[in-house]
Amino acid sequence: MQKYFGTDGIRGVAGEDLTARVAFALGNALCRRVRAPRVVLGRDPRTSSDMLALAFCAGVAAGGGTVLDGGVLPTAAVSFFVRREGADFGVMVSASHNPPAYNGLKVFGPDGRKLGDEEEARTEKLFGQYLHAPAARCGRARPLGGRGRYADMLCALSAPLSGRTFVLDCARGAACAFAPRVFRRLGAKVYALNARPDGARINAGCGALHPHAMRAAVVRLGADAGFCYDGDADRLIAADERGELVDGDKILCALAFDLQERGKLAGGCVVGTAHTNAGAERALAARGIRLLRADVGDKYVAEAMRRSGAVLGGEQSGHVILSEYAVTGDGILTSLRLASLLQKGPLSSLTAVRLWPQCNRSVKVQDKVRVLGSEGVQAAIEAEKAGVTRLVVRASGTEPVVRVFAEAETLSAARAAAGRICEACARAER
Repeated sequence: MQKYFGTDGIRGVAGEDLTARVAFALGNALCRRVRAPRVVLGRDPRTSSDMLALAFCAGVAAGGGTVLDGGVLPTAAVSFFVRREGADFGVMVSASHNPPAYNGLKVFGPDGRKLGDEEEARTEKLFGQYLHAPAARCGRARPLGGRGRYADMLCALSAPLSGRTFVLDCARGAACAFAPRVFRRLGAKVYALNARPDGARINAGCGALHPHAMRAAVVRLGADAGFCYDGDADRLIAADERGELVDGDKILCALAFDLQERGKLAGGCVVGTAHTNAGAERALAARGIRLLRADVGDKYVAEAMRRSGAVLGGEQSGHVILSEYAVTGDGILTSLRLASLLQKGPLSSLTAVRLWPQCNRSVKVQDKVRVLGSEGVQAAIEAEKAGVTRLVVRASGTEPVVRVFAEAETLSAARAAAGRICEACARAER
């Protein structure tokens, strides 16, 4: 049986791996999970998002459910409206940080959190068992009202930003309609980059994976900080006032220190992943804060937070969950919380954490399971463990690649170890 769900929903090249038939099947399957469900729907502006959204709506309507269509929304806004509307599910049509040709379907439960592995598996089993409602009981799709309430919520959770200047890179995605407007409402001066939605160029050379233009603009304009979002605005990569990169690990530390100072760091712990830098772990430990590591993927971070009672978790890639305010990662919210901290000092001082050198590499393969299980790759992994502090080799849950992560005392050692494992993966693929 084909497995559709990966690390973060269903992901693939639109029209090839991810088709209208799959979107219809998902919508219809939700109607078997809950009778006549109400489903909040959002999307990023990719060219293929309309096709998938319409197919999904048809699947829900055929099963007797109702879709509340929010149009282009950040992923976190879908989670917000699921809870606000008392909906049964939420679905975001987006491939997050992936290139324009990709798209995805992220599914949320009634609590606004992404479905866990077991819930995804139960849903996937229903993909081929279509439910057809009689004509009189077909569902409907209608616009989601009150879209501005998400922006109202963001403003309510931030301190005033009058006198501050920020560079915002909206990645030509879902952040365009929200991030600049919210920062300006709070009194900040905003220089917005890539702030017009463009489905054919979303994430292309901009946003969280390509922060170079944002960093340069911060220095050129003398801004207080810069913030880069990805296509669906659920992750954040920042730059301090000097243009130096502030990744998810440094963001996690800055927010953890603030929560600790305010007496709001429940359990004295935060949740990271297998990729969280050892330098961040040491900086947290120096303040008496424990780092709990989860599998890579923000839904696994969220699960670990629920189990441990932690109120903060995040990934190096910029997914950060602040459960005091939201139940899923929200790049715009995270940027506002960082901006609010500037009353304590410049961002460079708030994120002064010495990180260990790391190398992240990817190898494109046809069969991730076969390649990872091969004797040559396993032998290469064992051989490299002694020369690095940490090593993670895994199949991507969103792309046809094997991801290799190495951390060592020197960048050259990390690069060499990752390179040799990538070569072993390439040989196993042949």
